[in-house]
Amino acid sequence: MPQFDRVLIPLDFSELSDTVLEYGVDLTREGGTTILMHVLEPLPLHVESTFGSFVNTEGLARIRENARKLLEEAAARYPGRQFIKDLVEGKAAHHVLDAAKRHRAQLIVMGTHGRGGLEHLFLGSVAARVVRKAQCPVLTVRKTEDRK
Repeated sequence: MPQFDRVLIPLDFSELSDTVLEYGVDLTREGGTTILMHVLEPLPLHVESTFGSFVNTEGLARIRENARKLLEEAAARYPGRQFIKDLVEGKAAHHVLDAAKRHRAQLIVMGTHGRGGLEHLFLGSVAARVVRKAQCPVLTVRKTEDRK
């Protein structure tokens, strides 16, 4: 099986993330670098109510800190491996493609939830956008009934 020196693994922390992480680490050459990333999608921070309006910066800080912790825990499962952890905020596909360029990734390994039909047609998917626009190979990992 081919191995790569720089593998980017975007994690969404779904139940598929463990499998995606395993594939990505296995495809990273010994002594290579695995880039773990999570993209915090934009959340409504400004809330209007009958009691006035407020910005929930405390909630966002907790979400950001939890994501950092989950990236650290993912890396800790593979002692002796070299990781870069990248936490960004914005649109996932855009930031995955940007990280691949920035980190000079030779491979992107990411999950796809296998949604199709009208939902995919109208909404698209992060994985589909990355596959179409990435300048390096992309391995998509899909949850199947056999893999839990």
